[in-house]
Amino acid sequence: MPNLVEAFKGRGAACGLFAFTIWQSFFTTGIVYGWPALLLVLKKEGVYANKCGSDVDPEVECNARSVALNLVFTLGAMTNILGGVCAGWFGSPKVAMMIGLTLVATGSFLFGLADASSQIVWPIGYLLMGVGGGMTHLPTFCLGNAFGSAKGGIIACFVGCFCASTLTFQIMYLLYMDVGLARRTIFLLHGCLECLHLCITTWLWPHTPVKPGGSLVFKKCKMEVVSADNSTSAPMKPAPIGTILKIASSRGFLCFIVFHTSQLWFNRCVMGWLDAELKWRNENALDAGSPTLDRGHHLSTFTMTQATIGLTVIPVFGVVVAKWGHNAVPFLITGVLSVIWLTFFMIPGEWPLYVVYVFCSWHRQFFFSTFFNYLASEFPAHIFPKLTGLANFGAGLASGTQTPLLQLTLNEFGGDFLPLNTFMLCWATFLATAAIVHFVQVKRKKIEDSVSDNSDTSPSTDLHAPPKKTAEDNNNNNNN
Repeated sequence: MPNLVEAFKGRGAACGLFAFTIWQSFFTTGIVYGWPALLLVLKKEGVYANKCGSDVDPEVECNARSVALNLVFTLGAMTNILGGVCAGWFGSPKVAMMIGLTLVATGSFLFGLADASSQIVWPIGYLLMGVGGGMTHLPTFCLGNAFGSAKGGIIACFVGCFCASTLTFQIMYLLYMDVGLARRTIFLLHGCLECLHLCITTWLWPHTPVKPGGSLVFKKCKMEVVSADNSTSAPMKPAPIGTILKIASSRGFLCFIVFHTSQLWFNRCVMGWLDAELKWRNENALDAGSPTLDRGHHLSTFTMTQATIGLTVIPVFGVVVAKWGHNAVPFLITGVLSVIWLTFFMIPGEWPLYVVYVFCSWHRQFFFSTFFNYLASEFPAHIFPKLTGLANFGAGLASGTQTPLLQLTLNEFGGDFLPLNTFMLCWATFLATAAIVHFVQVKRKKIEDSVSDNSDTSPSTDLHAPPKKTAEDNNNNNNN
């Protein structure tokens, strides 16, 4: 990744905080998106089995139970994004992260102490994990400003760790199934780990966000932010509401929100509906006399690829931004990736699903990196958190449509996901086309600006301008 290795040299304090933040993010920020693995644990525990009228078989299946479990995920996914809205209105990254870690720890303790027959604890606990994860994630991006030109690479690393944090629930699933640890033990240990993170964050993270050109120093046993002029950085003044609303209501920003919200909605839908979709595919396979799918295997595979395969495009994203900028090509690649995996999602059979998992993970990493890098590069540091919160507000509302759409599919379409999958593919194709048009427009504007600059620096062609004197003319004047 361009300049990333060089960026670490001579920045000991920033590197130390970066290393801790990566560790903390893995266990905190995006854990709610490891839902497919956690779903297997909750089903084994018999959560919401009474929705099917059975208190004997913990793994009994019915539409009412599928909808109830999906509602738990929807609340976590929706509030994880909305947690960014909350974090954006705190002037201090430390305060936002402290509140976020407290909420995640509380959610884990609730999951550990809850009885399997409880109805209300699961959505509340997951909601707290979602909000807390978002509030812990967003403030980390200001740390990229301490690494100079490698800011894009640092942001991509944080986004990659956010995506990889889905492995936390996969690890819990393995501890539950293979090691034999009880759900209570696993979640109580996770809650204690978050309390440890809270203590270290309270000590290390500075109250003041790092501004562009700023740096971090460790003195008097604490971190301090130093501005570009080597003075201790003062807290940023809150951005005027009028300025934020003016930017948020502009045509360009609204188009950006529609694109980001849609890309995130595609990912959240396949994540939340995958178990029900696999069930529908198995029913079709039985009707056709074909082999059925191992749903547990596919849910675990999806979680693993979302967390790991997506990391492989972090260097690619860094090269793309360094070579072509942040405002056209990343959007184009994101749109094309969504069309590819949604196209394969329409193909029956097992092998296309593995293609879907790989391209979906690349798509997820790309749209998150594109989103944060665009906002961090396009707008001042004191406006970035609030604009991010506003953009994520729309994305959170879109994520909230998962449960009613799943209920509609199960009850009205008989569990047939073909209409919804077709709609998503058509919408993704439209957005990818719009991204191509935007890329062409940006390219054309650059060419026009380049031609204009060259014409400004070229010799004057004004016919009325006086002719330039030659050396012979100067000699004649001297002789006279």
